[in-house]
Amino acid sequence: MGFEEFRVRVHPLWSALGLFDALIGFWLLAKLYYAVGGLLGLTGPWTALIYTGAQATGFAVLLYVLRREGNTLSSVWLGGRGPRELAYALAFLAAAWVLWGLLSALGAALGLPEYRWWSRWGVRGPLDVLPVGAMAVAAAFFEETFYRGYAITRLYTFTGSMALAAAVSIAFFTLIHLFFGPRVMLCILGWAVLDTLLFIYRRSTWASFYYHVVNNAIVYIVFPLAGLWR
Repeated sequence: MGFEEFRVRVHPLWSALGLFDALIGFWLLAKLYYAVGGLLGLTGPWTALIYTGAQATGFAVLLYVLRREGNTLSSVWLGGRGPRELAYALAFLAAAWVLWGLLSALGAALGLPEYRWWSRWGVRGPLDVLPVGAMAVAAAFFEETFYRGYAITRLYTFTGSMALAAAVSIAFFTLIHLFFGPRVMLCILGWAVLDTLLFIYRRSTWASFYYHVVNNAIVYIVFPLAGLWR
């Protein structure tokens, strides 16, 4: 199977900067933003938007990189975007949830500790869900831009190896979930593999975005609201 759709115009210096920004740079910036927030005494659900701010900064950098490459956002957001892509996304997501359960059970059997990541922002009421939900939906857009649309296309163009491009993207995507602990990271690894396979199979950033945004909406909006009203 050929992957010519994933070949884009690259620049040795600017595309390398773009890859750093997309794979880990924005995340390092988020750590800095959170450190500043901590010094200012910021706490509670609205601090979730600090991560969104770091991602928006990384996205702004990436837009500049695209200009220096001689590209547009269409070199990142590629492929179909219609009902067929949504249907594939939902099918892959259903498989991902099954895989998540299996990997979580494996993690428990291996004695990997479980971190209650959903309690990180202290959601105590419906209004608290607003910033966390906004962060989650924005993260789906930014992370698909960074890890699938940008990173995989540039890495594939540079190396000619889709397997290597996918592996690097998956590895870094898993790494940024370090805070959630080893058992969740194991589950994220499986989730990211399916997301990446969807992107490559459908040759569509939109398909992987649908997969990601539906997942995040359910996990960060529907589940917390359901928990509040139990």
